[in-house]
Amino acid sequence: MIHTNQKVVALTFDDGPDPEFTEAILEILKQKQVKATFFVIGENARQNPSLLRRMITEGHEIGNHGYTHDYSQRKLTDEIKQTDQSVYTATGTHTYFYRPPGGFVTKSQINMIKNQGYVVTLWSVDSRDWRKPGVNRIVSNVVQKAFPGAIVLLHDGGGFKSQTVLALEPLIDKLNADGYRFVTLSELQNLNDITPGT
Repeated sequence: MIHTNQKVVALTFDDGPDPEFTEAILEILKQKQVKATFFVIGENARQNPSLLRRMITEGHEIGNHGYTHDYSQRKLTDEIKQTDQSVYTATGTHTYFYRPPGGFVTKSQINMIKNQGYVVTLWSVDSRDWRKPGVNRIVSNVVQKAFPGAIVLLHDGGGFKSQTVLALEPLIDKLNADGYRFVTLSELQNLNDITPGT
């Protein structure tokens, strides 16, 4: 999370891009004029370069989620480089934020990731959409726990994500009604205006 008094949240999507669900999510984000950050898996990115280009064209940000979603991250450096290359080949942009699969990361891995020039990025609000709990539960999981500077975890790949697609519009509407606006992770990082502990 970022320490800020401003009512901003960053929506992040993991495990895509997926031809069906990422496309639907991008349509909703476009209609709502919301920017998000997509943590892509390299092998999915390589197969769907047009979705990556659309993300960049529409003002979204692309993060790195490894190449194969390997929880043990045995080939951590290679996976980061491969995914970055897939994104760069499709868009001409490099990835800057890295999210380890499942959020599992050791201290030594964090140091390795930082040495590659990445910012390790987890989340502060879990929609739990990966459990397929129903549309209303996904919405309430986010809306009830949102706070200024929160990073929200959602998914646009890794299985059937129709509940996430259906939850996205009401989730955005409710947060908007609560006075929140939506930013990419880079934008959120620039709003870090409170010293931790104050």
